[in-house]
Order: sequence, then C-alpha cells, then structure tokens
Amino acid sequence: MERIVHIAKSFEEADEWDTQQYMAMTPEERLDILQRLRDEYFIFKNESRKGFQRVYRIVKRK
Repeated sequence: MERIVHIAKSFEEADEWDTQQYMAMTPEERLDILQRLRDEYFIFKNESRKGFQRVYRIVKRK
C-alpha cells in the first residue's frame, strides 16, 4: 500500500481529507485497512484471535 502524507491546517480539514480518501478506495482496500488495524490491535494487546466469546448464565426457575 502506498503511504501518503497530508498536512492539514485544522482538524476539520483533516477529517474532510480522510473522508475523501476513504470514499475513493475500493471496498477491498477498506477491508484490507480494517484487517491491518485488527492485526496491530492483537499484537498491541498481546492477544490471540479467540473468535467470539461464549456467554452463558444459569437462571434458577421457581
């Protein structure tokens, strides 16, 4: 992926530029970015890919 540097004069300008960049990407490129962010998160938190957690609770009936 090509890295691009953009210097903005305000946060609003930076947000607008980010939005335009993401809208110009294909869905596959956006999914690639999402996957890369997930991978970095797992490395940062030192977690494995567990999948969904199973949640259950025991309810007493009267």
